Amino acid sequence: MKTRFLVVAAILGILALVVSACSSSPTQANLRLLVSDQPNLIGDFSHLYVTISSVGVLPAGNNSTWQQFTPSIATVDLTTLQGNNAEQIWSGNVTPGQYDKVFINISNVEGNLTASAGGGTANVKLPSDKLQISKPFTVSGNGTTSFVFDITVIKAGNSSQYILEPQIASSGADQAFKEVK
Repeated sequence: MKTRFLVVAAILGILALVVSACSSSPTQANLRLLVSDQPNLIGDFSHLYVTISSVGVLPAGNNSTWQQFTPSIATVDLTTLQGNNAEQIWSGNVTPGQYDKVFINISNVEGNLTASAGGGTANVKLPSDKLQISKPFTVSGNGTTSFVFDITVIKAGNSSQYILEPQIASSGADQAFKEVK
């Protein structure tokens, strides 16, 4: 009788552990950051690789406490992200609430021009090592907010130099997008 009781108790204990493990599985991310490209001069490039070292968001009313994250995708080719095409670079959970800014730290930009644009390696600069957009958005505790960060490449005057810059009007949590991988 005592042995049977111990066996039943052991089985119940194992079941409790299994149920506990299942109920503590990770929840769905409440924020996704994606990158897209506003067409402009992207047609000059056969490839425009942007290497992202970190991404971050700034809670509203807090000018010093950036929340910084390591991207899940480190390098994106902007030539594949034209129009509504966007690629997820980070997904995770942040404190629900209002956010004011999103930034992307970029460690490298490498572009190859098409034959019609002169061919070879392109001279692509970044005014700083990061791109930043000030555009308020809300992350709720229910569901997922998808923030599209739109980047464009333009030419610097009549030079052969190109510049990457954010497109505020085409960025935000309210932008339609088609996710590509």
